[in-house]
Amino acid sequence: MGLGTVQLGMPYGLGLLDPPADEECERLLCRALDLGINYFDTAASYGRSEEVLGQALSGAHPEPVVATKVGVRGDAGTALTGAALRDHIESSLLRSLRRLRLDRLDLVQIHNGDAETITDELLEIMDSMCNTGLVRFWGATTYGEEYPLAVLKVGQEHFSTLQVAYNLLDRSLEARVIPQGRARGVALIFRSIFLKGVLSDRWQHLPDHLS
Repeated sequence: MGLGTVQLGMPYGLGLLDPPADEECERLLCRALDLGINYFDTAASYGRSEEVLGQALSGAHPEPVVATKVGVRGDAGTALTGAALRDHIESSLLRSLRRLRLDRLDLVQIHNGDAETITDELLEIMDSMCNTGLVRFWGATTYGEEYPLAVLKVGQEHFSTLQVAYNLLDRSLEARVIPQGRARGVALIFRSIFLKGVLSDRWQHLPDHLS
């Protein structure tokens, strides 16, 4: 079982509440460890999430698995290529290592992967990062149904995990994505299982147009 930490670094989810104070974040993360949670999901783009996570989990035994993410698009939204792509990935991962206080990244996920961004060039860079010991495993995060299928098609031999949105109100991935992921030996990571708070007691605070 894992814990997403985007809300520890930036306003997110139902109501866009501000992140908790660092002390509260540390108490929450330590309590999660006590309850047996051993997987934590973060990203370089989640505000201070990596920094908060690195501070709270520093020295934890046994060490939990920490997964972060790297985007592969530039400021204009177009997919990076060539030296710009390699430099961006390497510099982003090195910054994540420092913030997380780690020697190696357990799992790095290509943020919002799709057929346009998962190229042979990217796969080669990913493999080189594993060969140097910077990254242990690679994964991808996706949206919808077609994007995860595209990732499975072009990069199944390079991705150990595929993160998708799945909850009681949206089970559309059960038809194709989940069976194909399992058949190809790719571990599926489900996010938004409480739909950013909608499937919890926070539903009482839904705006009128969503209630």
